[in-house]
Amino acid sequence: MPLYRLMLEDHKDVFPATLGHVQMAIQKMASSNGPTFLNLKDSDGNWAQAGGTNGRYRVEVRDVYGEGFRHSMAVMPGCTDRTDTVVYYRNKCIENKHPRRRCPLDATVANVVGLADVLVIMTEYLATGLRSAKYDWDDVSQGWIDEEVAEKGTGIKVIKPKAKKGPDA
Repeated sequence: MPLYRLMLEDHKDVFPATLGHVQMAIQKMASSNGPTFLNLKDSDGNWAQAGGTNGRYRVEVRDVYGEGFRHSMAVMPGCTDRTDTVVYYRNKCIENKHPRRRCPLDATVANVVGLADVLVIMTEYLATGLRSAKYDWDDVSQGWIDEEVAEKGTGIKVIKPKAKKGPDA
C-alpha cells in the first residue's frame, strides 16, 4: 500500500500520514475556524481530497493511469438530486476574490456529504488507496480535462516517434 502525504489547510504537511493524523485533521475541519480542506496524495500522483465548511463537504478522488486519470466525486448513497449547489471553503482566498471561508466549489446536491462521510471516505482511502464502495462516484474527469486544456491553451499532445536523421533516413 502506498504512503500518503497529508496536506491540511493552514498546517504543515505530514508524511507518512497515519490513521490518527487523518482522524485529527477531519476533527479540526469541524471547527468554525478550522481548516476547510485536506488532501491525501501518494508519490504516483493519486489523491483524495475533501473541502467544505459548516457540515457541507465535497470529496474527490483522482486515480492516475500512465498519462491519463479518472477524477471522481462522491455521491451520497440514495441521493438523486442533481440540482446545482455550492460548497464553500478556504480560510483565505488565494485569488483575493472571496471573503474568508467563501471560495465556492460547484457541486450538485447529491455530491454534498457530511463530515462523518468525509471521515469514512478518507480513512478508507488511506487504508486501501481506493474509492469507498459505500458511495457512488460521479466521473467528472472531462471537466478537469477541459479546465486544464483551457488553462494551458493546448490539449493532450500526440506522441510520435522522432524522424530518423542521417544517411539511412
